[in-house]
Amino acid sequence: MGSVSLVHPWILYFCIAFLTCYVVLDLIANHSDLEFPDLLSCSSSSSVLLGNSNASGGNAVVDEPAVCRTLEGHLDIDLASLRQKHVDLNPQTVPSRQAEDPWRQMKWVGPAATCRVRGHLIERLDPALNFRRGFSLRFASDVEDKTHLLPWLLPSRVNLNNRRRRVYLDLGANAFSTSITWFLRMYPVDFTEMHAFEVDTHLLRKPEAGFNEGSNYAPPNQWSKMLKETAGVPSWMLSRIRVYNQFVSDGDDALQNAVNITRFMKEELSLKPEDTVVVKMDIEGSEWPILRRWMQDPDMSSIVDELFVEVHYDHPSMRGYHWARFSPTTREQALTLLADLRFHGFFVHAWP
Repeated sequence: MGSVSLVHPWILYFCIAFLTCYVVLDLIANHSDLEFPDLLSCSSSSSVLLGNSNASGGNAVVDEPAVCRTLEGHLDIDLASLRQKHVDLNPQTVPSRQAEDPWRQMKWVGPAATCRVRGHLIERLDPALNFRRGFSLRFASDVEDKTHLLPWLLPSRVNLNNRRRRVYLDLGANAFSTSITWFLRMYPVDFTEMHAFEVDTHLLRKPEAGFNEGSNYAPPNQWSKMLKETAGVPSWMLSRIRVYNQFVSDGDDALQNAVNITRFMKEELSLKPEDTVVVKMDIEGSEWPILRRWMQDPDMSSIVDELFVEVHYDHPSMRGYHWARFSPTTREQALTLLADLRFHGFFVHAWP
């Protein structure tokens, strides 16, 4: 009678472990739509690590051209072309390859920039259209149209709502119905506090009463709701908004009623990298010294998650909006400033 050879227990353990790992890896690779950034970060030794965990909600790993580690990479356009007296956008007079370009023909939203910021895609700066794509191409009748910004907002890539403190600063707020209302309605963050600066006391005024959604419709029939008024801001949100009738400046000046906004953010608000901080800046030329200071300050690119800034300059196409007073600042300099901010780690958009 022949003897039966037994399989060593360690061989069985190895087979079970191997099959278990195979099943888990197959589920991850083929049957899951979850993302595993920690696994991906180890998958390629040639990847370039950009950004920081405070600013972007986690380290982002991307492969990018070496030029993206230079200011020129973020310019993303030939400066010489901007010096032409006229930029022809008529598809009948440009080369056929450009005429078939959907970004010229169809899209309100421009293409992505060549270089990411903090590891995330951002829109290509379009100075030939004065950074106002929809309006310049006559897609929108309003020069303040912001449609082109919506797909590039940082909260669409990073969860900025999971932080305890979520702060919005509106520097140059103008009327309550302009930028403040836009950020309340369109920006995908529930702000815990909003600080709005507008030196003209006749411009920025909060609504006296909050909006009540429950009483804002008349029930003529069961299939429709007829709005009585445009949806406004509820009382609980109005209580989060503080208004400052002061100039936003690079230095404190009591005689000029000016506040050093960098000091204000760091000392009075005590903003930290772990907070969500969104800044919109439209301060009629005063942005230049402030933003240059921010690029020299290593703290500010970590504190500010997303920045929207209207950079003012002199160009014939903008003189109808009284921008000649910003001479001798040029449109090329405005582009360079925005690119330099991105190079220094600011997730910045041209406003509007």
